[in-house]
Amino acid sequence: MQHLEYMTAAYILIWVAILLYFLSLSKREKAIWKELRELRAALTKDNTP
Repeated sequence: MQHLEYMTAAYILIWVAILLYFLSLSKREKAIWKELRELRAALTKDNTP
């Protein structure tokens, strides 16, 4: 167990990176859904007589 501290630090770092990646994806997804709602609203507004 000579380098256990380094292995633990690397393990934690990898999981933090994965968490940040998923948070970034979540933020992008919310932006995409917001834009989609705006586009739908604009399309229904233009098509309403």
